[in-house]
Amino acid sequence: MAFGLLVSFLKRIHREGVVALLAIFFVCIPLCALELNGVNHLQLDEIGAKLGMQSRWVEKGKIKELKSEWTRLRFELHKREMIVNGLRVHLGFPVAGSRGKLYLSETDFRHQIQPILTPQVFGKPPGFHHIIIDAGHGGTDPGAENPALKLREKSLTLDLAKRLKAQLEKAGYKVTLTRSGDRLIALPERALMANRLKGDLFLSLHFNASGKSSVHGVETYAFTPLLQPSTSRGKLHPSDRKSYPGNKHDPWNELLGFYVQRSLKETLPSPDRGLKRARFTVLRDLNMPGLLIEGGFVSHSQEGRNIGSAAYREKIARAIASGLATFEKTANRLKGKAQ
Repeated sequence: MAFGLLVSFLKRIHREGVVALLAIFFVCIPLCALELNGVNHLQLDEIGAKLGMQSRWVEKGKIKELKSEWTRLRFELHKREMIVNGLRVHLGFPVAGSRGKLYLSETDFRHQIQPILTPQVFGKPPGFHHIIIDAGHGGTDPGAENPALKLREKSLTLDLAKRLKAQLEKAGYKVTLTRSGDRLIALPERALMANRLKGDLFLSLHFNASGKSSVHGVETYAFTPLLQPSTSRGKLHPSDRKSYPGNKHDPWNELLGFYVQRSLKETLPSPDRGLKRARFTVLRDLNMPGLLIEGGFVSHSQEGRNIGSAAYREKIARAIASGLATFEKTANRLKGKAQ
């Protein structure tokens, strides 16, 4: 069987050339994969070796760290997240264990680690000059509310959208808002509008709410990749086996989301709820990279007061703009442009 896999591998190299070799090298050839709970997994030690990172136990059998000069990845057995330089990045599948070793799903390596650490394997990133900003909710849909603080999500997102638009235009981008007033736009129409406008990047802005008044923090969502469950679900669903237009830019969604969430974490006093995945309707049909950003919980007493402040919303806008600037810098480097 091993000989057959090797022959298949060599035939693919002959047919597809060096690009296939590089892709397989970074994803890991089939011989390295171990099936656990019906999902192919890669050993963390081997991943670290391929990435040129040192591997060490933080807590033997439970927590492992991969480390290089600039990057530190931490994984914990049975957890559905990894910590990348202190930032939470949610995984499709829990970290698995077998015979004293920790394993990461092959799809998590491809969709979570590679876009952040080795984005060059995905070719040239898309350029972006025209940014579409989508202020969530509107019209008869108020979104999240905090009556005591007189907060309505639809008004807050529109204000944030206008502030972000000003920041990005100052940086030289062309910016279009899906709505500039208090009106309701159907969720599927928002993505279709962005496509018609030939946008290069889509950002949907929201604020959160919870029935638990203690819940607070910021989180960023990218569209869920093929063959992975969304963050809110633990198991594969039939919808996870279908590819959507929003999946075309999976690597760039991840990298962009990482930079934006990192910037929000570094700028705001709110807890880091991480980079997450969801098949939101507003992201599903996009022909461009896109994110949905939750700027905090209006239902939390202190965070709600912060969000109600114009100065705080200006901070959020600056943080998002900074994340986009970091992404553009990386994209230019990958394209071989001078900085």
